Amino acid sequence: MITTLKSIPRIGEKTACRLVEHFGSEKQAIDAIMNRDIAGISEIEGMTDRSAISLVLEAIAINEGAGVRDFLKTNEAFEFYDRLMELIKGFAHTDHARSKLSLYFPYPSRKKDKIIQNQKDILDIIEIADKLDEEEIYSLLSRIKPLKTNYNIPVIRDRVIIATNAQEFEIAKKFPVSVQLVYDAREIADVARGYSFIILDTHLAGLDFPEDIDVDFLDIKKAETWQVAPEKELAFFTKNLESIKCAIRIFNIVREHAPGFCEKIRPEDIERLSSGLMRLSGEEEIIGGLDTQIDRCKSIIDRLGNAVTNSQVQVNNEFGALIEKSSVTVRGFDLLNVMDGSINRLLEKEIREKYNTVTANAIRGIVEELGLDPAESQYVNNFFGEEVSYPIKVNIRGVEGLKNHLLRIVASRKIGLLRDNARSLSNLKETASGLVRDVLDFDIGYTIACFSKKFALNMPLLHNEMGIGIKGGSNLFLTNAVEIDYAVGRSSMNSSAGKLKDARVILLSGVNSGGKTSTLDLISQIVILAHMGFPVPAIACELGLVEEFYYFGKSKGTMDAGAFESTIKDFSAVANKNTKIVLADEMESITEPGASAKIISGLLEELDDNNGLGIFVSHLAESILKNTTHKIRVDGIEAKGLDENLNLIVDRNPRYNYLARSTPELIVERLARKYEDIDFYKKLLTKFR
Repeated sequence: MITTLKSIPRIGEKTACRLVEHFGSEKQAIDAIMNRDIAGISEIEGMTDRSAISLVLEAIAINEGAGVRDFLKTNEAFEFYDRLMELIKGFAHTDHARSKLSLYFPYPSRKKDKIIQNQKDILDIIEIADKLDEEEIYSLLSRIKPLKTNYNIPVIRDRVIIATNAQEFEIAKKFPVSVQLVYDAREIADVARGYSFIILDTHLAGLDFPEDIDVDFLDIKKAETWQVAPEKELAFFTKNLESIKCAIRIFNIVREHAPGFCEKIRPEDIERLSSGLMRLSGEEEIIGGLDTQIDRCKSIIDRLGNAVTNSQVQVNNEFGALIEKSSVTVRGFDLLNVMDGSINRLLEKEIREKYNTVTANAIRGIVEELGLDPAESQYVNNFFGEEVSYPIKVNIRGVEGLKNHLLRIVASRKIGLLRDNARSLSNLKETASGLVRDVLDFDIGYTIACFSKKFALNMPLLHNEMGIGIKGGSNLFLTNAVEIDYAVGRSSMNSSAGKLKDARVILLSGVNSGGKTSTLDLISQIVILAHMGFPVPAIACELGLVEEFYYFGKSKGTMDAGAFESTIKDFSAVANKNTKIVLADEMESITEPGASAKIISGLLEELDDNNGLGIFVSHLAESILKNTTHKIRVDGIEAKGLDENLNLIVDRNPRYNYLARSTPELIVERLARKYEDIDFYKKLLTKFR
C-alpha cells in the first residue's frame, strides 16, 4: 500500500510539494491519486493529462501489484492495446471518460479477481445502458464538465457595509461588497444614499433613517457569507449550472432502472438541489418569475428611458403647437395692468398655464404607460421643472430618483430571495460535487457499454484450461469483417479439430491476403480485452487467463547481424515458466529461410515445453516441421482456387490440420489458365505439385 507520495516512482521532492500544496495535505494528495482524480492532478503546475495518467498508473501498479507492462510484454502488444483503447475512447461522451479510460489495462492471470470484478461491473452497466435512450444520454453527458471550484465574483458595488470602528471595518473587508468606515453616526445616512442596500451592525439598530434608505442590521462579527453576499455562495452553482442540471437529469433517468446508482446520494437532497437550481440562471443569481414585484420594477427600469424620451418629444410638440396658435385678449382690469407696464406678467401667466397643461399631461402619460403606483408616481412629479423653458427638458435628477427608488426595491427583495436560496444550497455543495463526479464516472462504463453495443460484443467465459475458443469472431479493425470460428489449446470449441485438437502451439499457413494476420489481430483483441474484464468481438468465446502476452509483428526484410541478434534477444523473453500467449506474424524474413525454420522450430518447442500457447503465421511450415520432434499442429487458411474471373476464392476460417497452398502457387495457376498457349507457366505449375 502507498503511504507516502515519494513511494510512487514518478514523484520527487518538488512534485510532492506541489501535490500537497494543491490538495491540502499528503493524505489528501494520496487519496486523489488512488481515487484516480486525473482532472484534479492535471490542474497542478507542470502536470498534463498524460503525465497525470502515468502517475496514477504507477500508483495502481504499486497498490495492486500489477501494471500495464506486466501483461503486455512487447512493444507491438502495447501498441495493439493502445489502438484498442483509442477505438473505445471514440465512444466517450466526456473528456473525463476519455482520460480515465486510460487507467484500464489488461491484468495477468494472478489478478483474476480484478478481471472478474471488472466483468461484473461492465455487465451491470451494459444491462443499464440497454434500457436507456442513447441520444438523450449523449445529449446530457456531452454538456457535463468537471465542476469549477476556483472562481472570483466581482465586488457588489451597490451593497455596502457601513462600519463604525476599525475592527468592524477589517471584518467586513472579507466580504465581496463595498465597505465604508464612518466614525460619526450622523454621517451614515449621507453615505447610505449612494447605495441600493445598506448593512449596519446590530448595535446601531436604534437609529432612524429616511424612508428611502433600506437598512439591514447584522452582527458583523458573526455574519456569514450567505447573509452578506449570497451571490458568492451561489456562484458555485451558477458557474456550474448546466453540468449540475444535466447530472440531475441523468441521475433521475438511471435511478429508474438502477436503484443502486449513486447510492450515497439521497433523492430528497436531489429534489432540494433541483428546486434551488430552478431559481438560478447562468447569467444572474435569480431567474424571472420568482417575485412579481422584482419583475415589475425591472420592467419599469427597462422601459423608463424610452418612456421619458418619447414624453419629452411629445410635450415639446404640444407646447410648441399651443404657443403657435395662441392669441392674447386684454380685457377690463387686465388692460389697466398692461397700461401700468405689467404686460410681461400677463404673457407669463398665459404661457405658464399652457406649460402646466402639457407637462401635467406628460406626467399622467408616463404614470399610465409604466403602470406606476402612488409612491412611484410622486417621483414623476419631479420630471419637469417649475420654471418655464423651451424646448422643455426632462429633469434627469428626477428620473434618477425614480430609478434609484426602483433599484432599492429590487435590491431589498432580491437579497431576501438570494439569502433563502444560498442558505438552502450551501449545504448541498458536496451533494452536487459528488453527483457530477459519479455521473462523469458513469460515462466511463457507459462508454464501454456503447462500444460493446456497436460491435455486438459478448463477455468471454473464463476457464482454467490453457486454450482459446472463438465462435463468430470479428476483427474490430476491419469493416465488414468475416466471422471466424477457431480454437487453439484446450477448448470445448475445438471438437472439429480432429488430431492434435488440444495442441497449444500452432503453425498457421495460407495464402497472402487470405486473412492470417487478420486472424492474429482478432485473437490479440480477444486476449487483451478479456484480460481487462471487457467483452470481446465474438458471438461466444472461452479462454484461460495467462500471465503474459507477446505479439511479434512482421519483420521488414532480412536483418543485418546486429538487428538479428536484438530480435533473438527479444524472443528469448518467452523462455520462462510463466503461462503466456505468443502470436508471431511471418518471422521467417529475419534471416535466410533455412535458418529461420530452425529458429522458429526452437521457439515453438520452448513454448510447448513451458506453459505457452502460440500461433505462428508462416510460409515455412514444412521446413519448420522437419526441424522439430514436437507434435506441432499446422492449420491453414485455404484458398479453394480461382473463380471464373481468376480471382482467389478464400475460406478465411482457419482449417485444422491443413497445410494451405501459398499465394505463389495460385498466381502461377492463374497465369497458366489465363495464358494457355504459353507452356512455361504450365511447366512452372508442375513444380508445386
